[in-house]
Amino acid sequence: MLSTTLETNEIGVQKEKIEEVEIPIIKVEDIYANEFYKANEQGYKPSLRLRISNLNYDNQPELIYMNNTYTIIRTQEITADELILVCERKVKNV
Repeated sequence: MLSTTLETNEIGVQKEKIEEVEIPIIKVEDIYANEFYKANEQGYKPSLRLRISNLNYDNQPELIYMNNTYTIIRTQEITADELILVCERKVKNV
């Protein structure tokens, strides 16, 4: 996961600090056709669906998986302990 925090330097200027936090993935799942078409209508192109533990997610907007950066476009709580992250591959410089 990519976590962003604000850091203040010695002269009081705040700057974003991006920190990479490694979390265990329970399962990589397929994107459902129905889900793909609904997301596509809203301008998204989901390409990755991950199942993770609820405890490991802190509303981060992005993640890195297999050296690619993804934007988390939707979350779905499937049990009290597990969460599905539906992600879209981020295009460089966008």
